[in-house]
Amino acid sequence: MTRPGEQKDCRLAALTWAARLVATAVVAVLLTGVGVTFHALWLVHRSGEPAPASVIVVLGGGVRRDGTPGPDTLARTNHAIALYRAGLAPRMHFTGGHTNPRLPGLGTAMADVAIAAGVPLSAITVEDTSRSTLQNALLSRPMLPPATTGPIIVVSDGYHLARAWAIFRWVGYRHVAVSAATSFGDGTARTKFRRIARESLAWSYNFGRISVWEILKGLGIDEPETSRLLAGASRKAVIPV
Repeated sequence: MTRPGEQKDCRLAALTWAARLVATAVVAVLLTGVGVTFHALWLVHRSGEPAPASVIVVLGGGVRRDGTPGPDTLARTNHAIALYRAGLAPRMHFTGGHTNPRLPGLGTAMADVAIAAGVPLSAITVEDTSRSTLQNALLSRPMLPPATTGPIIVVSDGYHLARAWAIFRWVGYRHVAVSAATSFGDGTARTKFRRIARESLAWSYNFGRISVWEILKGLGIDEPETSRLLAGASRKAVIPV
């Protein structure tokens, strides 16, 4: 039988352990935020462009209620168009969905901007169901098979690109370069701080989801099933423009 003094000691030990766990998590998030910030600033101010690749992959960054791209998405799209015009890749791939299934996905909206800017339809593919970076990579993979696609350039804002690079590497792309449209996207300093904080938390969240994927894979569940579980596409399949 446990004595009252022993019960108190056990509770104190549990509380101490929980406090240390929370403190470790907070420190990890803060350090991730610092890393995200400095990496974003470095990406925009580094000299030179990425090496030529087979395709430029553009990640959506916000959409208006009417389905048109938000300012961050437009900046990413225009930056990618500039890379295309500079001859860094012969193809462009746009990936992003929309919360309203009655409206075109963000990938389609970005492609429309590129076509209006003179990018030929034959050089564009679209994935318009995804609503996260992990979904961007998983749902783009059928259109851009890693085994045959070759090097890719992923375009987003700087604060987002380290995680995007890691995810695209995880899904199978061996040669991934990144190019930043801006450091932290459009908006006020407060908005940019929120993006950094959210990105810091997203690293842990995505690590957890990927860990679940690997566990399911280890249990023998087919990869298409695990991909659908993590992707959670809400619209119909990946489509070309």
